[in-house]
Amino acid sequence: MTASIATTLLEFRTELAAPPERVYAALTEAQHLARWFCDQAESDPTEGGKLTLRWTRKGASPEPFAGHWVVLQPPTSCAFEGGHSGYPDGYAGRVGFELARRDTGSVLITRHRLPARPEYAPFAETYAGAWPRALARLVAYLTPVA
Repeated sequence: MTASIATTLLEFRTELAAPPERVYAALTEAQHLARWFCDQAESDPTEGGKLTLRWTRKGASPEPFAGHWVVLQPPTSCAFEGGHSGYPDGYAGRVGFELARRDTGSVLITRHRLPARPEYAPFAETYAGAWPRALARLVAYLTPVA
C-alpha cells in the first residue's frame, strides 16, 4: 500500500523559440540559471547533484535556496527540490520541467509542487505570480535576436 501526500500544484505552459537541448541547458546549467532565474547559481546537473540559487535583489531572502537535482533526463525533463529555513520544514517544494520539441522550438511545462498545508498557502500564492515573470525572462533569454 502506498500513501499519497496531498500537494498544491502550480503548472505553467511556455512556448519557446529554442530547441529542447538549448532550453534544457538553460534550466540546469549555472551560467544560464543566473541569467534568467536568479542572481547567482551553482549547479551540478547530475542526479543528487547540488543546486544553490541566490537572489540579491531588494526584498529577497538573505538565505540561498539549497537543493538537489532529483530528475535529469536530457533533453526532456529535469526536477529539483530543496529550500531554506524561511520555508515550513525548510522545504520549498519540488520543481519539475518537461520539454517537448515543436516545429518552431519547444514547449516547456513547469510544475511546482508544494505540500497542501495551510502554512504553504502564502508561498503558493507568491509562486503563482513569480513563475510567469521568471518564465517570461527565460523566453526573452532564449529568443534569438533579429
